Amino acid sequence: MASVISICNKGLRYLGGEEILSLEQESRGARLCNQYYAEVRDELLEEHHWNFAARYVSLALLPESPLFGFTRAYQLPADCLRVRRLRDNADFEVVENRVLYTDALSAEAVVTARVTDPARFPALFVEVLARKLAAELAVPLMNSSRLEQSMMTKYVNALERAKAMDATEGASDPDDTNEWVRARLW
Repeated sequence: MASVISICNKGLRYLGGEEILSLEQESRGARLCNQYYAEVRDELLEEHHWNFAARYVSLALLPESPLFGFTRAYQLPADCLRVRRLRDNADFEVVENRVLYTDALSAEAVVTARVTDPARFPALFVEVLARKLAAELAVPLMNSSRLEQSMMTKYVNALERAKAMDATEGASDPDDTNEWVRARLW
């Protein structure tokens, strides 16, 4: 099971850095992991519509009226990083103070939530997070832009693999009981 420390240590190992025991310990690696980890995690959560971070929410209607174009304003949850879509694919816009404008009578949304418990991260997400963390730490920790480029390439490759696997979650296998499908598969 992943933890913040195990993810940070994985990223540090990719750089050839010293492992840490806690984010509060007196070492450059620990200080940098403490500084970068949450930001890198949230950036990665925003970068793709990860299934494990999807949440269905009913948004609270606000008394204010939008100034331009829409008729209703709704408050987004504090842990909402990104709105994927509204029910019935209603048009919307997210504005300052985490407010969503739309014409929908009730705003039921699919959002990407900030997931902070690493135990909920799939293994491939952990790998991508460690790779991205390594890329971000390469210059401040190892003073190497060449290492940063190498880590960024490995991060991008890991991200593509993880996104592809995430996209197949919930997809059903072909129905091989159908004679036509069976003939096409074999």
